[in-house]
Amino acid sequence: MVPGSWSVDVLLVGTGYSSTCTLLTSERYRVVVDTGLSIQEDDLVAALARHHLTPADVDIVINTHLHVDHCGNNSIFPRASIFASKEEWEWTHAFYAAMFGTRTPEKAVPEFYPEVAAHGIKTRTIRNVARMARLFWHPERLGVEARRRWLETAELPAGLQLLSTPGHTPHHLSIRVEAVEPVIVAGDAVLAEDADAKVKTMIPFSRAQFAATRQGLIDRGHTIVPGHGRLFQPRPAHIF
Repeated sequence: MVPGSWSVDVLLVGTGYSSTCTLLTSERYRVVVDTGLSIQEDDLVAALARHHLTPADVDIVINTHLHVDHCGNNSIFPRASIFASKEEWEWTHAFYAAMFGTRTPEKAVPEFYPEVAAHGIKTRTIRNVARMARLFWHPERLGVEARRRWLETAELPAGLQLLSTPGHTPHHLSIRVEAVEPVIVAGDAVLAEDADAKVKTMIPFSRAQFAATRQGLIDRGHTIVPGHGRLFQPRPAHIF
């Protein structure tokens, strides 16, 4: 490993419903970006073991955002600091509280997803999504408060650059990793290499913002670890 640089290994490849989980390793730190659904705990532990690690070896967990498929196993890391956006935390908790606190979640969703009507989503679908989210949203799985760190104010280790990548959610964040060849762990700012991939995740908070953010990351020309697919090397039309 080049001094001061990081290695990037995908622990779990994201699918149409579950997020990619990524291991970042430097001479000093072991970092996991996004931790998947709670039902994937055994798979995540096994993936770490293939790298000769246990959850206790991980120093930092970073959540790109707080949808249930990206943060469900934060709590399995017994000594890791849990980094997340405070704005994202507050927005997501308010969203789930609104959905779970009513029998008509379709009336609560537009406050948080103002473009929902334009997507033509049926009431039945929104209610099914609310039921599924309730099954997987376990706040205790997010990690203990004493180890929580806010990305707006806490400093990440050198070589990890925070990128503001809104659109999928209003406060979504991605990580640029200073590796031998730079890598962007994009979370759901880039769902998959194929822009039309079928991913069973939430609609974008803002369709236009999501599209612009995705293109901006691809235009950088770095290897991308997407939120729901295999890493890929983009072929941008132009690089600034």
